[in-house]
Amino acid sequence: MPSPVAPLTKPDVIFDRSYEWDDLAQFVTDGTPGLRIGIVRGRRRHGKSFLLEHLCQAVGGAYVLALQESQFMALNHFSVALGRRLGFPVGRMPDWVTALDTAVEGLTRAGVGLLVLDEFPYLAASSPELPSVLQALYDRRGPASGTPPFRVILCGSAISVMSTLLSGDQALRGRAVIDMRMGPFSYREAAAYWEADPETAFLVDATLGGAPGYKDIVGEAPEPDSFFDWLRRGVLNPSHALFTEPDYLLAEDPKIGDRSVYHAIWEAVANGATTPTQIGSLVGMDSKSLTYHLTVMRDGGFIRYGQDLLLQRRPVITVADPVVRFHNLVIKPNLLDFEMRNAASAWERSLSTFSSKIEGPHFEDLSREWVRRHAAEVGLGSIGHVGTSEVACREHRGHELDVIAIDRHSLPRSKSATVALLGEAKHTAKARGIGDLRRLEHIAALLAGRGHDTSGTAYALFSRHGFTSELVKVADPGKVRLLDLNGLYGVS
Repeated sequence: MPSPVAPLTKPDVIFDRSYEWDDLAQFVTDGTPGLRIGIVRGRRRHGKSFLLEHLCQAVGGAYVLALQESQFMALNHFSVALGRRLGFPVGRMPDWVTALDTAVEGLTRAGVGLLVLDEFPYLAASSPELPSVLQALYDRRGPASGTPPFRVILCGSAISVMSTLLSGDQALRGRAVIDMRMGPFSYREAAAYWEADPETAFLVDATLGGAPGYKDIVGEAPEPDSFFDWLRRGVLNPSHALFTEPDYLLAEDPKIGDRSVYHAIWEAVANGATTPTQIGSLVGMDSKSLTYHLTVMRDGGFIRYGQDLLLQRRPVITVADPVVRFHNLVIKPNLLDFEMRNAASAWERSLSTFSSKIEGPHFEDLSREWVRRHAAEVGLGSIGHVGTSEVACREHRGHELDVIAIDRHSLPRSKSATVALLGEAKHTAKARGIGDLRRLEHIAALLAGRGHDTSGTAYALFSRHGFTSELVKVADPGKVRLLDLNGLYGVS
């Protein structure tokens, strides 16, 4: 058994990411003999490189950031970085077999037990044999070899590439110990990161999402009454990097060729198309021809497929990145005005769209996230899958459920699923009243009539603009949860 190693203290400059730091720290310090491989993947601006750089600093590891370049240049770059870490030149490497063997041997002799290859998809693009080279390296130097401990971490932003490294019959299948997916901050974490009040945090999150890297390029959060000025200096400014952020996001995925099709898909989905047929009608392609493109976008994390929790129906497709949704609904329709620096008039025209197609859906997203992450804080302890659904009703021509949760013992789309919570989320400038609660009770009765267990169902009403005094009086605290924006953000 390897000797226990004192835990690595997370540097103060790293905000949150405690679980990720602890997992990686355990991986690189556990003392198990031989070479072991870890994968870290996530979209750009999520802080992967920042975390790994500090991990290397903490244990004296070697960090190599790959570039988009030829194999010849990449090997030279690697040799220079390796020599810099070892303190002496190692000479040019003719191939990756030699390069990695030399790196592991040299770093091990120098007492260095970690090598990070960041933006690994750039290396794999010019050297497709690289995963197989790593496989052979692992087979020679893995835990069974008894060689000194050594860790290799492969990191990348091209999700469609990184997510397939360990799949099916790929070379590294079964050879990685860590497969870490780093997502954006949750909405509460993002609020703390931006040091923003709930109202401001919600606006920032609806516009940019929870990627921490955006703060580095737009600065501090806006003051409560200066949101437009903040937008005008950043995402609405044609000179700012965020003005064309969707182009950068697509460029990071090597599987994406003709970007015009993917931009068109994004635009269609942002404008409300939720199925391949609807998207195809707006893009000008039939749904079968779109299958490949939609699969690439889903695998790359550019769009999401949401499932109805109760019904067997086609997934609902949505845009994954709030900044992309904002670009397609606000910037793209008014591109000329923004480029001509007529931001004020263009923003004024976009306010209704921003409210109905960005703030509204985002408020619903945050309501569902509250149920997933924070419902236990108010006594709702049996929350399983959370999502949306449609409930047929002859009297009202059906009901769309913004929020539904089944209990942790039930399976989605099971006819006898126990409904843990029904919720409605409204962003509109109207206090929610007793009628909203009665609607949820009516839906619960419909579901009970179809075989679902609703005997213990709780109700949650989420309102951007509060609740009527009548509703507050009649709402049973043990059965009904009323949450405004402060409630969502855990601010009393």
